[in-house]
Amino acid sequence: MHQFKREMGCSVNDLLRWLPQALGDLHSYADVVLDGQQTLETDNALIRITGSSRPSRQIALLQIPILDIDLFFAKTLTASQIEDALKRFDLYTRRGGG
Repeated sequence: MHQFKREMGCSVNDLLRWLPQALGDLHSYADVVLDGQQTLETDNALIRITGSSRPSRQIALLQIPILDIDLFFAKTLTASQIEDALKRFDLYTRRGGG
């Protein structure tokens, strides 16, 4: 499996809410374990996401939840498919302000 790491400024609930859009077609082929809880499970997983919450970061009065995740992609996916999936995931999960 191909593995990628992400540090995310979100809670487990935030990520679960974003996953259907962030994974697109891969959502129905995903296994997800966050903070030790299996939240999505499939027999033919093409992607597996594991994660754990860390203490929030505080910037002035702002508290940002931190979630470390690992994304594992099946070897049956091509490099192009993995790259497309990561681009989509990053697009849907990275939030900005300003």
